[in-house]
Amino acid sequence: MKKYLLSIAALLLGLLAHSQEADDLGNYAEISVIPRLDLNPVFGSEPDFTLGNSSLYLYFEGAASEHFSWTVSSHLLGGSHFNTFFEESGDLYRGLGYSDTNNVFDLAYVDLSFGNWTFTLGKDCITTGGHEYDDDDWLVHPQLASPLWNDLACYQWGGKVAWTTPSEMSTFSLQMTASPFGEHPFSSGLWTYSAQWSGEYGWYSPLWSVSAFGTEPGRYTWLFSLGNQFSFDDWTVTLDWSNTSGMTPEYDDFMKGSTLHGRIGYTPSEKWDLSLRGNYVFTPKDSLLENWWNLGAVAEFYPLRDSQDLRLHAFIEYDSLLGGLELCAGVLYNLNFKLW
Repeated sequence: MKKYLLSIAALLLGLLAHSQEADDLGNYAEISVIPRLDLNPVFGSEPDFTLGNSSLYLYFEGAASEHFSWTVSSHLLGGSHFNTFFEESGDLYRGLGYSDTNNVFDLAYVDLSFGNWTFTLGKDCITTGGHEYDDDDWLVHPQLASPLWNDLACYQWGGKVAWTTPSEMSTFSLQMTASPFGEHPFSSGLWTYSAQWSGEYGWYSPLWSVSAFGTEPGRYTWLFSLGNQFSFDDWTVTLDWSNTSGMTPEYDDFMKGSTLHGRIGYTPSEKWDLSLRGNYVFTPKDSLLENWWNLGAVAEFYPLRDSQDLRLHAFIEYDSLLGGLELCAGVLYNLNFKLW
């Protein structure tokens, strides 16, 4: 398998050399430093005060031509509590070299595009899940994300090929990555194979996928995800479904059941994004776990003129598992530097 991946890498490098000889259009590079601070009191059977999705990211992207581009996203710091923030941040670095946990490098891949074809090699998000995976991690409110988003180590090393129709309305992709159920990428011998269809058909945007996750040698668990988004003027309705209610405590398989993740968004102007978001998790009748749901109202405000680099956000959420409310208020800033 390693020889196979090395052959793909050699082919991509050859295509890169050809693309650089062809033209120098689209040559640019920029880097962003993105801090986020959340204050997140929790009221319920177990009151708490957390830092929510407080984090520090470094994002580096660019292109050497219209055919070759790269993306690197680093999760430098992140933690949910004051007294363990740096310990939790240290886990991001201790996780380097492992595939069963996310670590300091979320993304590190190159894209080669020729006509309607795009070849991707490196560390990328597994092409599964619904529209909630569209947002970068620093933009997400994990308390209102699905169990799949919160539990799956979705960033894995591998390769992908995608084809976009001439109308640019549909994209079909095939991907092979290391499995998040193996301890180390490549050496574990476990792989994930995914196929995805995405499209933009006027008011309807599907994002459907099927993935086979290697959980042990010769054994695969199938994950199906149907993402659906409907847009009407200033309104957006999103409904994602997946055939799992989360991950097992041992983190070696998907739990049976299904999850509905929904969002109703209203954008009255470029400065405001208002939404209702929530999840409903169905568990089998013979499960020890009960059905779970949550629902939250979110307000996001961009105060800078002609820019969305600064975001102020707040939400209130009810969680049936907590039996109470969560409040969150925070700020996020995208400090962008153009290198060339």
